[in-house]
Amino acid sequence: MKNIFPVLKKNRFFFRPLVSGFFAFVLIILILSRTFAFAEITPPDKYLGFRPGDDFKLASWSKITGYFQLLAQSSPRVRVVELGKTTLGRPLIMAIITAEENMPDLEKFRKIHARLHDPRGLSPEEKARLIKEGKAIVYISCSIHSTEIAASQMSMELAYRLASENSPEIKKILSEVILLLIPSANPDGIDLVTDWYYRTLGTPYEGSSMPWLYHYYTGHDNNRDWFMLTQKETQLMAKVLYQEWYPLVVYDVHQMGSTGPRLFLPPYQDPINPNLDPLLLRELYQLTGEAVISLTREGKTGVSTSTIFDGWYNTANRAAPLRHNALGILSEAASVNIASPIFIRPSEIRISGGGNEILSTNLEPWPGGWWRLRDIVEYELIVAMSFLRTVSEKKERFMENFCLFAERQINRGLTEPPYAYLIPEDQKDLPTALKLLEIIQKNGAEVHQATRAFKADGLEYPAGTYVILLAQPYRAFVKDLLESKSYPLPPGRDPAQYLPYDEASWTLPLQMGVRVIEVTSKFEASLKLLPPVSVPDSQVYGSGKYLVVDSGTNNSVILANRLLKKSLPAAYADREFSAGGKTFRAGSLVIERSRISPAQLTSLAKGLGLRIESVNSVSPATLRPLKPYRLGIYQPWTASMDEGWTRWVLEQFEFNFQVLHNAEIRAGQLEKNFTHIILPSISSRIILEGRRKGEVPPEYAGGLGTEGVSALISFVQNGGQLIAVENSGDFLIEYFGLPLRNIIEPRRTRGGESEQASAPDRVRVYSPGSILKVLVDNAKPEAFGLEKEAAIFSYFSPVFEILKAEAPGPGPKVHNLAWYPPYDPLLSGILLNGDKLKHKSAAVVCDVGKGRVVLLGFNVLHRAQAHGSFKFLFNPIIYR
Repeated sequence: MKNIFPVLKKNRFFFRPLVSGFFAFVLIILILSRTFAFAEITPPDKYLGFRPGDDFKLASWSKITGYFQLLAQSSPRVRVVELGKTTLGRPLIMAIITAEENMPDLEKFRKIHARLHDPRGLSPEEKARLIKEGKAIVYISCSIHSTEIAASQMSMELAYRLASENSPEIKKILSEVILLLIPSANPDGIDLVTDWYYRTLGTPYEGSSMPWLYHYYTGHDNNRDWFMLTQKETQLMAKVLYQEWYPLVVYDVHQMGSTGPRLFLPPYQDPINPNLDPLLLRELYQLTGEAVISLTREGKTGVSTSTIFDGWYNTANRAAPLRHNALGILSEAASVNIASPIFIRPSEIRISGGGNEILSTNLEPWPGGWWRLRDIVEYELIVAMSFLRTVSEKKERFMENFCLFAERQINRGLTEPPYAYLIPEDQKDLPTALKLLEIIQKNGAEVHQATRAFKADGLEYPAGTYVILLAQPYRAFVKDLLESKSYPLPPGRDPAQYLPYDEASWTLPLQMGVRVIEVTSKFEASLKLLPPVSVPDSQVYGSGKYLVVDSGTNNSVILANRLLKKSLPAAYADREFSAGGKTFRAGSLVIERSRISPAQLTSLAKGLGLRIESVNSVSPATLRPLKPYRLGIYQPWTASMDEGWTRWVLEQFEFNFQVLHNAEIRAGQLEKNFTHIILPSISSRIILEGRRKGEVPPEYAGGLGTEGVSALISFVQNGGQLIAVENSGDFLIEYFGLPLRNIIEPRRTRGGESEQASAPDRVRVYSPGSILKVLVDNAKPEAFGLEKEAAIFSYFSPVFEILKAEAPGPGPKVHNLAWYPPYDPLLSGILLNGDKLKHKSAAVVCDVGKGRVVLLGFNVLHRAQAHGSFKFLFNPIIYR
């Protein structure tokens, strides 16, 4: 084209009709090509061969990702990015959907949101300009719970509408909004659920629960990982939310049970966490109110609000964003049988509450009848489009308030206590303290470090102290994570009717065993903002005969496992000792310097942050050699989340283990292959009976049965160690004849129904996810490295009464490992009838034959949060 311009100019009169006709032709071709491009965008039903939500049909993850790639190739409104790989290696994708003219400036709009998210130093004029120029960023996350599969199917239809339609409504949305769409937050689970559904389709097991977790480690708890960020998927998505895009709306799309409302939308019910900004919640409720109106206009009934789901807890993908100044929204649709329709009679519908409360929370009840996957897709699509429409129509208001939420948090941090949290370097377990700081930073909050000594609340703190200032945008998140909780129970009401939706407390310093100090007065200090914190390499100090690692650090267990794997000689001290002006706890690792080269030690201790002291004597301690172990973990065919978390934590601390199923245990002679077996927290009935026949294919039905019980008894009698965590303790008490009694009435669900039959001799202690204090006998190997007091997590956890501590004869002997103090043990959350716990046992060790049984009557790992109690599980394996 460039080369013909001179000719056309020279002969402009002769060629004018030709030139005019040529450019008209080119213009027509461009218009037609664009029209054809839009016309050729393939709808999902044509690509899949069925409409999303059709009965008995599901799209696998490869089909979903393939469709989004097809949209990106055919529409300039869609761009697909891979955030990273999932736990099992699948691509975790995010679709960026906006107007074509916005695409070249995505980075500009991202930076505008980043600036508004942290308005410190932002002038009113600059703020107004950014709000006018910017685009509202909205984030929609689908099917984190993979059996709640409708949203992943709906995501394709939502993306297609935005990519292909040219209505004024769609154009307005695309012009003013940048949508970040996660088709599934758990791609691995989409394939696991889809494969199992098609495997069972047309059989008696159609749509039954899988025998394994739909997230490899966490199952349903993948939506309880939104501040710890332990899993690959949550790490990748949290980076998008809190370090890169800073969306102002985070919509998390879920499903719930089949017989309740057809759809829940906020307002959330009480209690509301006091750290949440009331202004943020009011705007959120206006947004969801518009969605409820849209549903009603479309004839969708059975929509409930202000019920079931509370505004208290922090750990979910709809809850954590509320502490990050985003409108964190949950929808929960009534489920079908995966993709199989169900028929529900009106008499089967159950609405939370009673009397007039039903009318206020469920104004237009669903009448009953057939309920299909397509119904869920349609409800969710209406809600998503309503959110996008409302935000686009009031884009500047939403962006202005997004900035205002941050300004309010910063101002509260400047004007009201607490003003900061301090984490001294002088910690019993510094690597774990650094992990806490790492968690705070990965969630987008700031951490500083003092460059000089300073005073706060009248006390002096040295240079190097970590300081988390509250005058920052994510103040609510920091405060909610670090402070102790007092769960607000309505006075005079039955506690069973007011269970927290998830848990009463999650205070990380208590769970992790990290000393954190709250500053309640204004102070001055010379501080530097820290880059991402990480655990450093270990350091060796001194030049004595022995290398010693104190047992107070969890990472000492990793070093022990590395030494065992390399078959390097190492030992542990059987009691406390002092050397070189330092005191070392019982259980401290000891290596003779002559038995390991400096290069070996450097390699083995790399990245553990350990302080390795070199001393000349360990007297009066006796050195006990570290012995290899062979560890098994029981995995039932009931998809136990506690079993999954156990695997994950043990892998992080480099334990070798083998998973054991019912058949392997029933086969017996376990002592030939294992020294230790862990029973994760599983009810007695599930351990003994498992899945009922007819629920699942025969190979997954049943439990241990009497054969399995006999095999476990034989294993212990012949020298094995059996570790029972929390609820599995009841199984051992009953079938091993242990002289113990669990005094706690079984936990209750919301509404007061017990999960299992209640025993008349048990008491009702109300600890719905609270943090309690126990006293510890840390002279016993099972408690080496722990302090004499510890914090544990209790969700209606077992509490043991020792019936006969030292019975005559060959029967089991019981040793108290941890017990409740003679005063109120509540540290955070809520505890009713706590006086029933006085002097009762939280953990015991029983000698049985040549072996041992360890009963840990609390959630020793608690979603990988409870680092402070990990040693209760680690020690019986390491110290033999």
